[in-house]
Amino acid sequence: MRIHRLSPEELASLEQVAATGNRDAQLDLADCLLVGHGYEKNPERAFEIYNTIYYNGVSASTENNHYDRVMDGLIYCYNNGVGVDRDEDKASRLSAERHNSWDALDEK
Repeated sequence: MRIHRLSPEELASLEQVAATGNRDAQLDLADCLLVGHGYEKNPERAFEIYNTIYYNGVSASTENNHYDRVMDGLIYCYNNGVGVDRDEDKASRLSAERHNSWDALDEK
């Protein structure tokens, strides 16, 4: 989904669909909140969405790109102190986890 220049109706629809638990919509919403396209920037809420999805169990073995998007979002937030205190160690651990997850899939 494009996250740039969404109409107010598209934004309202995205919020509604995200509230139903639709992971694609949740990630689109987090991306919008992180960069401020169509919404007032809210990096804390974007981080919360990424973090919630991560802790609810997203893995590299799924058939979509949720894992990459969640990990990209979390690593970016921790590396840059966006929506959360800067924690380069946490960002490095997440990056290593991501790398190891993909390596494990390649071995199967």
